[in-house]
Amino acid sequence: MIWKTYLFRKGANDMDLLKGLPPEVAKHLVERSKGILETDEHCELHPRHLKMVLSNGEIVCPVCYGEVRDLKVSKDKAKEYYENSVDGRKAYLYKHSIVAGKNILHKGLKDFYARTEKEEAIQKRIKLLIDDVATGEAINIFFQGEPGTGKSHLAMALMQNANALANGKRFLFVNFPVLQQRIRASYDNNFSEDSEASFIKQMIDADALVLDDIASEINPLTNQGNISSFADRILYSVMEGRAERKPTIFTSNITWDKLQQFLDPRIVSRISYRFNPVSFDGINDKRKVAK
Repeated sequence: MIWKTYLFRKGANDMDLLKGLPPEVAKHLVERSKGILETDEHCELHPRHLKMVLSNGEIVCPVCYGEVRDLKVSKDKAKEYYENSVDGRKAYLYKHSIVAGKNILHKGLKDFYARTEKEEAIQKRIKLLIDDVATGEAINIFFQGEPGTGKSHLAMALMQNANALANGKRFLFVNFPVLQQRIRASYDNNFSEDSEASFIKQMIDADALVLDDIASEINPLTNQGNISSFADRILYSVMEGRAERKPTIFTSNITWDKLQQFLDPRIVSRISYRFNPVSFDGINDKRKVAK
C-alpha cells in the first residue's frame, strides 16, 4: 500500500476518526505527515498561527516551538563556546580537580621563585614540556624529589600553561591520597555522587592528567611501607585506559628505581612508555625558604 502525505485539520470529529484507527496505522500516518496534525486552536501569542499536534502528542504553536528550539540551540552553542574558551577550560580544571588544598589551583610558573641554578634548570625543563602536554603527546612525566621541593607546584603550573593552549581539551589535577579517601568514603554513602568508577572514568577521559603524590604510603627516608592493592587497582585502571594515548604527569617523593619495587609490574610497564623523569634533587624545601 502506498501512503500519501497529508496535513490534517484536527477538529473533534477528526480526532475521533484518528483514535478509531489501529495504533500502528495512526502512528504511520502521523509519521508520514511529518508528525504534524493541525488543530483549529490559535496560539495566544501568535494569533495568526494554528497550534499543531506533534507525533509525541504535544500540542504547540509552530512559532513558539521554533523560538524555543532556536533558543536552546543558541544556548548550547554559547555553552560549547565557553567550555572551549581559555576561561572555560580553566573553570573545568578548577571545578573537577581533586586537591588537598585549594591554593594549589592557583600555582604558576611566575610564582615559582628560582633562587638557584638548579631551580632555574627545573623551571626551563617544565617550559619545554608545555607544548607536548598541550598537543596531547602520549608521554609520561615523572616529577621526583623530597617533600617541599615544588613538585606539585610545577605540575600544576605545567597544566595551567598547557591548558591555556589546548583548545577543546579537558585537563585534571588529582591528589592521589585525597582521591583514595573520597572513593573509600563513597562506599558507605548511598547518597554520594562520588564512586570509584566515575572517578576512574573522569581520569581516563582527561586529555592531560596529573596524579599528584603517588606512593604516599612509602616513607621517602627509609623506603618502608607498602602500596595497597586498592591503590594499585586504581592506578592500573587509570593507566590501562590512558596508556600510549595521552600525557600523564606523576609526582612522588620516591625515586622511580625504588617505586618500581612497590608497584604492580603492569603499572610500571605502562608508566615506562615514553618516560620523562624530572629530578628535583638538590632543591631545598621551598616551604621553609618561604618562611
